[in-house]
Amino acid sequence: MKTLSSLVFAVFSVMFLTPPPLQANSLQSISEIEQTAYVFAMQQARMRYDNPQVIVDSLDPRLRLHPCERGMEAFANRDVSSAGSQTIGVRCRGPVSWTIYVPTRIRVMQAAVVAARPLSANHVLTSEDIRTEMVDIGNLRQGVIGHSDLVLGQTLRHPIAAGTVLSNNNFRQQATIKRGEFIQLIATVGKMEVRMQGTAMADAMEGERLRVRNSSSERIVEGIVDGPGRVRVSM
Repeated sequence: MKTLSSLVFAVFSVMFLTPPPLQANSLQSISEIEQTAYVFAMQQARMRYDNPQVIVDSLDPRLRLHPCERGMEAFANRDVSSAGSQTIGVRCRGPVSWTIYVPTRIRVMQAAVVAARPLSANHVLTSEDIRTEMVDIGNLRQGVIGHSDLVLGQTLRHPIAAGTVLSNNNFRQQATIKRGEFIQLIATVGKMEVRMQGTAMADAMEGERLRVRNSSSERIVEGIVDGPGRVRVSM
């Protein structure tokens, strides 16, 4: 009898003392969580872009959360306004509190100049080498160039595959002085400056060493490019 009484008591405990499992109709709606994350991400993205798109990854449908009676709150632990992958937090503060993180993606389409065909290093761009198309800047590590006029005549630093989105990092910097350019040689002697005319023997950027042919003596001297049309030499 004692064993039977213990069994009855155990069944009674399971039936009446254990909290009932959550029923499907008493669970927090997954779509409401996703919508909360979407609204927050869109608000953040519109602070930076004109026409952003927000894509929310679907949460696991097996997720079982108590309904949020006081309303859900979206948040972010860092700036989430930029294009690309972001994570939005959604939390319920009570009486049963929970927090879940929702993967999202901010998609922003912008016009960009891309390579129309494979191009070799040191190639000077022409209109036949490029085209403009809409690209998702969230997929790019570097900025885009929106107008073809900004790249025509530029020299490539390295080979480019067809379809590559062009950025300023693809181009060689424009030389401060071009080969064959007439320049001014500046030599400092004590407190006095002596200026002579010369011809650049190569292209060079400011701060680089450059060989120059002195127009008067026909001697070749070497100096430092001091700015457009100027090379400073030591005496």
